[in-house]
Amino acid sequence: MSSLLPFKRGTYNGILVRPRWPSAGIAIDRRAWDRLGSVQQALPAGIQLILTRAYEPTGTRTSLVRRIARKTGVRLFGLLYRSRASEIDDIFGANGHDRDGTHVDISISLHGRRLRLLPLGVFTPIRWQNRLTDKYLPAVRSVQSQLINHGFKPHRNKTESLQMHCDLVIAEG
Repeated sequence: MSSLLPFKRGTYNGILVRPRWPSAGIAIDRRAWDRLGSVQQALPAGIQLILTRAYEPTGTRTSLVRRIARKTGVRLFGLLYRSRASEIDDIFGANGHDRDGTHVDISISLHGRRLRLLPLGVFTPIRWQNRLTDKYLPAVRSVQSQLINHGFKPHRNKTESLQMHCDLVIAEG
């Protein structure tokens, strides 16, 4: 595994680091961190990246809590959103966070205020997701396009992509 950089809650190179519960810190691949720094520099004034999740090793208490929360979430999501059953693996899978630090989740701060594009997490109804995305469309598009321009690939699932889950694409060789 490439070198991982550990971060606690704070601000580093203009990027807010806010680990998602139950994590106390974030470990991210050095290349992914450098690219996020380039993304942050390319964003318009007033938009700030918030790194919420990257590498999460298996076999820890945090990973156990996440597995239990995922299993509970899968059941609840399946009951509430029967028509979205095909999305369960995308939404509740580890999505690479258990493999290395190139798989990251990002949030957006706009003029010092965190945008809550998923106020109920992955349980936020699609209608609300659309309304909130439309409300903040210029900021969302700006961040998403800069992530892509700097080598990140957004998740194919709309809900996951609103968590700004993306993977750094690293050319082999």
